[in-house]
Amino acid sequence: MTYAVPTLFIPALLCDDAMYRAVIDLLGDAIAAQVLLSPRPALADSVAEILAQAPPRFALVGTSYGGSLALAIALAAPERVMALWLMGCSAAAPNPGTPDLAAALDADPQRVIERLSRLAVSPQSPGAAQTYRAMAQRVGAAAGAAQARAAASRADMVARLGLLTMPALVLWGKQDALSPLSFGEALAVGLPNARLAVLEGCGHLPTLERPTEAAALFRSLLEALPPPPRA
Repeated sequence: MTYAVPTLFIPALLCDDAMYRAVIDLLGDAIAAQVLLSPRPALADSVAEILAQAPPRFALVGTSYGGSLALAIALAAPERVMALWLMGCSAAAPNPGTPDLAAALDADPQRVIERLSRLAVSPQSPGAAQTYRAMAQRVGAAAGAAQARAAASRADMVARLGLLTMPALVLWGKQDALSPLSFGEALAVGLPNARLAVLEGCGHLPTLERPTEAAALFRSLLEALPPPPRA
């Protein structure tokens, strides 16, 4: 890899660019980074909005809700996605019994934010929990509720994973309390060219909790990409 790979980062629910800042700094001139938020209550609207802002070809990174959105973007325009990095998400449609997070954010946002800050990171990463709470306050409960509605209404994407033949990194925290490792294992099986990496002592947000290891794994993925075609 001898050029800066255009790379789109999509944050998790209630998160902003701070969740990727350390990784972006560590990757340096290996990437040309954009962090994009699109808190629309319909996932398809966010897909369209982000693709309209994206370069012609790019690597794509998504975590949790942002990972589901990244999958939908990749399926909408697979020819534009050079590489895919997913964390803490699922290709399956939500379970009908899943609690209504959007309604909870509407009703009592501070309680929900506090609870998520405890669940999203491992107890070994108190600084990451503080960062999560700060991000959630900046993003706001209304945007978070819209993201939760989009995630709750997403279509099942499992049967279409085989269409995503680009190199993929599936990175999981072993102690993820929100998305079990089985979700990551299923993604790694369904994506034809995926590598599963598991971080011990890490929760739902690897780029916050373990940025050095996360950045190194993504750099390895990028270094295996072919050079861009000559103009």
